[in-house]
Amino acid sequence: MHLLPRETEKLLLHLAGELAKKRKARGLKLNYPESIALISSELLEAARDGRTVA
Repeated sequence: MHLLPRETEKLLLHLAGELAKKRKARGLKLNYPESIALISSELLEAARDGRTVA
């Protein structure tokens, strides 16, 4: 399967967001990159569902 660079980036962001979500659910503190990945992943999912960010 061939992915465009943008698609690869979105996939990695989603995976990092899911990992951060699991770590947060276990009660661990998130570091800065994990926090950004979690926020970005949630925003992308909200946009995909048709919700607005504002």
